[in-house]
Amino acid sequence: LAVSRGADQNILYQSSVVDLSARSLQKLDPGFTCSEDTHTLILDRNHIMKLDHLEQSPGLQQLSVANNRLVRMMGVSRLTELRVLNLPNNSIGYIEGLRDLPHLQWLNLSGNNIKDLIIGHTS
Repeated sequence: LAVSRGADQNILYQSSVVDLSARSLQKLDPGFTCSEDTHTLILDRNHIMKLDHLEQSPGLQQLSVANNRLVRMMGVSRLTELRVLNLPNNSIGYIEGLRDLPHLQWLNLSGNNIKDLIIGHTS
């Protein structure tokens, strides 16, 4: 793991399921990449506060970031193939980006501190 306690930027994760649970990760490094065959990414039980650098894994269909420190959902809107989004037990206050997820079938936001639902862009 990198000094930043992020997922190592020099590794291309090649598996249909990538499980990086309980590794004390604080973030994903800029070079984090899953292979085209990866459909599931599990980041449960870490210390992640932001979902950065997922744009290099656009084919993800399932993302689980349960029991972390997320405060916003920014970053998920780039994962347009998502079908399952599991984000329970974080500190998310605003639901955002769902409009950009046309294939989403299952969403879990239980155990968060939801204050507002942001549906679209305001002008």
